[in-house]
Amino acid sequence: MQVDLNKLKTFYTLANAGSYTGCAQRLCLTQSAVSHAIRKLEADLGFDLVDRAGRKFRLTREGEFLFQQCAGIFDRIDDTLDSLAAGRGHRISLTLGAPVEFGSSVLIKGMATFLTHHPHIHVDFVLDPDLLDPLLADDLDIIVDCIPHVHESLVCMPLMREEYVVIATKSYMENRRIRAVADLSRCRLLSFDKNLLWWKNFINALAGQADFGCESVIRISSVRGIINAALASLGVGFVPRYTVLKELESGQLIELFPETEVLNDQINIYLKKRNFDKPPFSDLIRHIRSLHL
Repeated sequence: MQVDLNKLKTFYTLANAGSYTGCAQRLCLTQSAVSHAIRKLEADLGFDLVDRAGRKFRLTREGEFLFQQCAGIFDRIDDTLDSLAAGRGHRISLTLGAPVEFGSSVLIKGMATFLTHHPHIHVDFVLDPDLLDPLLADDLDIIVDCIPHVHESLVCMPLMREEYVVIATKSYMENRRIRAVADLSRCRLLSFDKNLLWWKNFINALAGQADFGCESVIRISSVRGIINAALASLGVGFVPRYTVLKELESGQLIELFPETEVLNDQINIYLKKRNFDKPPFSDLIRHIRSLHL
């Protein structure tokens, strides 16, 4: 049986992407071209690869089997090309994903040394709150995330504990007479959301031992925005400690309720199992873990 390898790679990309739209975007083709290639491959093989009975994209049993076999084949081809590229001094590209604030405040600032010592590795950055689907779809190679992800194809490596801090300017604290948690009822709170889910680690740490309320909630969609709003005395913020170390040290911001043992989040590194032992991936991970976090 002779099969067109280009159509086989189109099928593999389609199965990885999980949609005709995603496959078309990755291969720079039209959706009709992708659909035509898959139907021609099915005709050559003599069986269906995609289950077209339902509304949701799904592979047939034969499609699932072929996808798993293709993964091993194309991964070996990619490994071979990477080895050849490294041996000839050609660049290997990796895409690193992270939440916006952690990526810009920590990863990007700490990447110059790595790129200097690994000139054959090129790193692009995607800073976004939603990282799992792009990782599973191979749009990202490695992600650093505080959201726990469990998937059979992934390796998870602990990186650090993310500590949080309640912040305000000294003038705001004095004007609102903040001495105890109950005094927040006279304050505006700065949060990612109106329901204060962003504040859950602080609220849960109180364990009902203190009344918790506020004058109002100002919704701000980024950590840096919350920090700047706190600096402008718009209210009281709640942010990862690493993001305001300079402001706390300089006295621009004051840590409120330091005696409260605020719950922490775990930041982890995630990547596909098949990439775990590859030198470019392990080199980048080793560098990330060496950063002073």
